Formats: sequence, C-alpha cells, structure tokens
Amino acid sequence: MDVKAQPDQADPRDSAAIPRFLLSVAAAAGADQRQLSRQAGLPGWALTADRATVKPDHALRLWELLEQALGDPYYALRAASMHELGEMDVFDYLFMTSPTLGEGLLVSIRHLPLLTTNGLLRVEAEADDETTYSYSLLQGQEGRGGELALHTAVAAWCMRARAATGRQIAPAHVAFAHQAPKSSRAFTETFGTRDIDFGAPLTTFTFRNRDLGSPLKGADPVLSRILRRHAGTLAAPRPATWLDHFQQVLDTALRQDSGPALPDIARRLAVSSRTLQRRLAEHGTSWRSELDSARQRRAEASFPHCGSGLNRLARQIGYSSPRSARRALDRWVSTPE
Repeated sequence: MDVKAQPDQADPRDSAAIPRFLLSVAAAAGADQRQLSRQAGLPGWALTADRATVKPDHALRLWELLEQALGDPYYALRAASMHELGEMDVFDYLFMTSPTLGEGLLVSIRHLPLLTTNGLLRVEAEADDETTYSYSLLQGQEGRGGELALHTAVAAWCMRARAATGRQIAPAHVAFAHQAPKSSRAFTETFGTRDIDFGAPLTTFTFRNRDLGSPLKGADPVLSRILRRHAGTLAAPRPATWLDHFQQVLDTALRQDSGPALPDIARRLAVSSRTLQRRLAEHGTSWRSELDSARQRRAEASFPHCGSGLNRLARQIGYSSPRSARRALDRWVSTPE
C-alpha cells in the first residue's frame, strides 16, 4: 500500500478556509476584515478560490492581529463557538457522517491534511474509561499566534462533539503547553470543566469513553464510505492510532527492504524489540501476523505491475523463493477477510 508523500515537515499548508473563518470572526466583532487581511499578508485570491491552500504564517498572524484588534485575550476560545459544522467542507462532513464521536475523531485524525498539514492531532493515550488526544503545530507553536490557534483548535473539537451528538459533552481533562493565563475563567466556561492544566508537556484533551461511544446525529454509513474514498484522493491520510503508525512504518520498510526485521522496525519506532512485541500483543496481534499482513498489502499493490514475474514479486514481499510467495498468495486468496 503506497502512501502519498506529505509535505508536512518541509512546506506545511493551511486550507484557505482557516483564515477565511478568522476573518468572519473579525467581521462579526466589527473589525475591519480588509485591513486585517492586508496586515496578515493574505493573498486576495485566497479569499475566494475553491480548495486554495496558504502558508500557515497567514493564519498565525491573523490570530495575533485579532487579539489586538478585539482587545480580548480569550477571543480564540469563544471563536470556536462560531464555527458551524460544514464550514470546513469535506473535512467536517467526514466527521459528521461517522457513526460515533470516537469514530468521528479517528477519521478527523486520518484526514486532517484536508484542513491543514501544519497541525498534528493524534491519540496520545487510551485507558479503560478515557482516551486522551493531543494537538500540536509543526510550525509557529511557540509564538502567541500558535497559542491562540491551539485555544481555537481544542475548543473546536469539544464544541463539535456537542453539536454533532446533541449532548452537552464536557472533556474529562484539558491541558495546554503554554503558561497559565491571568484568569482561567474563560477556559472553564468554554470547556465545562475545572480540570484544566497549564505548562503541560503537550496540549491535550481527554474524553470519557462512554461519551466517545455517543452516536452522531448525522451518521450516514453509505455517505461516510463515499466521503472517505473521496478524501483519500485529495490528501494522504495519516495514521490515527499507534497500530496504524506501526503498520505505516512497516509498509515503508518493506518497500525499502524486502526483508525488514523486527529489530529494524523497533529502531525506527525508537523502542526496544521487547517493547515492540509487548505493544503489538496489547493490540491483539504479533510481529509474525503483522509482517504477513504487510506482505499481503505489498503483494496486492505490486502484483498487477509484475505481470507473471513471480520471482520479482517474491523478492518484493520478502520471500526467499517463488514457491514460498505462491503459497502465501494462495493462503491470502483462500482466507476470508
């Protein structure tokens, strides 16, 4: 399974929908949109072009300018309540049509590049009763614009949870990496909890698993499948869980080296071989099973291009002989999914 290259590190981009949203917040507060747009250096075409992308510097600068224009250090929290589901096009509808809040968050993680490649949303920790998500920026996180962007982003995830489920869901815990503000009242009012920390290693929000199981009002299995297929053609999906990340690393290693070994993958994940095996067991799988599945994915991607060259296919999927590759192919074909 070939994964499209993502420009996250070298050239992160934002959908122009992000600065457009910020300018709508400015307009609602009576600020001058045109002046703010010029000050942020936002190209004029980005305000109207369909599916345009811009550098994240524009939005980060807009967050700072808006704070100055409105004279409100907490406006970024309140701005999240102005976002209406559907404003962010396909990205929003992927979330809305998912069966549950938890599934909606997972599909949002996978397809966040539709909205921004400067942000990274991921599952940080899973427990029996809670799941913690982290959100960070690849560029600009240290500045004031980055802090305000994180305020809006985390508040937006919590607001959309309420809007999509029709329930007053409050996170069990919220943490921000920046230092504590003069007052935390606006944070408490926005998130509906006093369990908020500042100066944390990561910016995170935690939902109770019983809330993550809440059905979404717009759940539509057929439309959800169509949108996910379509989204996959627009931007490369990201791994949503640790196991997804492991499988992506293994797939990449198999493309680069026909016979990747467990110690090699462990090094790529910055863990010991023993820890890697333990993590796989925690996810109900094993190294042998995952390597077999990765070879199957590689075979499915390679076989149409190999003609009748079973020797070549055997090398590509890490088998020492065509006979071994043929046995594996026969097993995969005969094994129901």
